[in-house]
Amino acid sequence: MPPIRVMLADDHTLVRAGIHALLESMTGIQVVAEASDGHEALALIRTHQPDVVVMDIAMPDLNGLEATGRVVQEFPRVSVLILSMYTNEEYVMQALHAGAAGYLLKTGVTTELELAVRAAARGEPYLSPAISKQVIADYLRRVRSNEDRPMQASSPYQLSYVGT
Repeated sequence: MPPIRVMLADDHTLVRAGIHALLESMTGIQVVAEASDGHEALALIRTHQPDVVVMDIAMPDLNGLEATGRVVQEFPRVSVLILSMYTNEEYVMQALHAGAAGYLLKTGVTTELELAVRAAARGEPYLSPAISKQVIADYLRRVRSNEDRPMQASSPYQLSYVGT
């Protein structure tokens, strides 16, 4: 089985070097390129055709969220994993809306990076446990909020929530 081809996109050289070394120590994973911003990432994806891009959010010129949207449109077979220090819901939702295959926290354990890369390479989503807990809590909050709204009939066959 060929190795999973990974590209790193992060504007911090030392962070890239550490992630590179970590990924290269994992069986069946090969780092094929590194980028320091979103524009460079797009150019290197064309050249190196990775299976997975591990992308930081906060990068100069073209940030990771914008770059993710472009990667998903231009290179549909490439999966993007966001690797970020940001835990707030807004960034997570923006990343998923842009088409990211997963969202990983930089505070996670090293085995989580491997799980996420392998899941993304298989076309499966991955969220850090802290992020998935947050996403599920938000989903449940919204469902409960909708359940509390009075329902009205808009036709004999269709019910809708008031205010939606």
